[in-house]
Amino acid sequence: MRTAIRLPPSPWTPARPSGYNTVMKLVGVTTVVFDFDGTLATCPYDFQKMRRAILAAVAEHGIDLTQVANLGLLETVEAGVTLLGEDQLRSAAFRNDAMARLSAIEMEAAVHTRLLPGAVNALARLRDAGYKLGIVTRNSATAVQLIIGDAPLHFDAMLCREDVRTPKPHPEHVLQMLRLLESAPELALMVGDHPMDIEMGQAAGMRTVAVPTGQSSRETLRAARPDLLVDDVVALAGMLVDGG
Repeated sequence: MRTAIRLPPSPWTPARPSGYNTVMKLVGVTTVVFDFDGTLATCPYDFQKMRRAILAAVAEHGIDLTQVANLGLLETVEAGVTLLGEDQLRSAAFRNDAMARLSAIEMEAAVHTRLLPGAVNALARLRDAGYKLGIVTRNSATAVQLIIGDAPLHFDAMLCREDVRTPKPHPEHVLQMLRLLESAPELALMVGDHPMDIEMGQAAGMRTVAVPTGQSSRETLRAARPDLLVDDVVALAGMLVDGG
C-alpha cells in the first residue's frame, strides 16, 4: 500500500492577502448609488406614526382598509388610488390628502435629521477618485434638501420619490438613476441600510452593500444576502479608494 505524499505549497501560488475576497467583489465598479435616510443621514422617522396617518386618510376617504393591509406607505397610497377606480376627483383628493399627511411628518423629522459623520468626506473621496455617484430615496426632495442644507455633499444625480413613477423597492428607480449616470448594473453598487435597498439592487442586477447605520440590524441585513456588509459609507469609500 502506497503512502500518500503531501507536497509543500508551490512557491508560485502565493497566499491570498487578507481582504482579498472583499476587494474582488468591488473589481470593475465605476458607479455607486446610495440610499439617503439611514445610509448618508440619520433616520429618526417614526414609520408607525406615518402608517397611522396614511391609514386614517384611507378610512376617511371611504377605502376598504382590508384591501391595503401589509403594504408599504407609498404602496398603500397607490393601492387606494387604484381602488377608487375611475373617480378621478376622489382619487386626486385622496392622494393629495395622504401625501400631505406623510410629508408633514417627514418635514417634522427632517428638522432633526443630520448627515452621518464622515458621509460628506466619503463621497468627496469617491468623487475625487472618479466614481459616478447617485442617490435614490423614497423621501421627498423637499425633506432631503432641508437635511443636506449647505453641506457640500457631492453626488452627480438624485432621484426622490416624486421623480419616478415606481419608487424603490421597484428596480426601475435605480435603473433610471443608472441611465442618468450613463452607467450599467454590472458596473454599479447599490448601498443601503434596509433590506429594501438590497432587494432593489439585486433585482436590477447590481452588486449590493449593506450598512447597519439606519434602523435595520446586522442580522436583518445579512438575511437579505448583500454582497458586502460594511460598517458605514466611510468604510466602503476606504475599500473602493484604497483597495481594502
